[in-house]
Amino acid sequence: MTTILGVAFLIGQVVAWRQLVGEGIYLASNPASSFFYIFTGAHALHLLGGVGALSYVAWRNFERAQVTRVVAAEVTSYYWHFMDGLWLFLLVLLYLGK
Repeated sequence: MTTILGVAFLIGQVVAWRQLVGEGIYLASNPASSFFYIFTGAHALHLLGGVGALSYVAWRNFERAQVTRVVAAEVTSYYWHFMDGLWLFLLVLLYLGK
């Protein structure tokens, strides 16, 4: 489910960026648009890393691998939980930094 939601977010983000470009709002248009593109781009990059890790766990042939599927899934969960904490921290930082 996480992979599906991650891919859905990435698709939605590309659609949103295309709409902004269609309206003439680019990265360098103003500070607010720059912040939006950089912030959502960083989020998309981190999400892409997590989706890649989940895809690795889902489709890797672990019979001849040096790591088990359980270990790979656990390491992937560490990545996702770290990203959860990081983005919650950023949300609080942005909210309190008003």
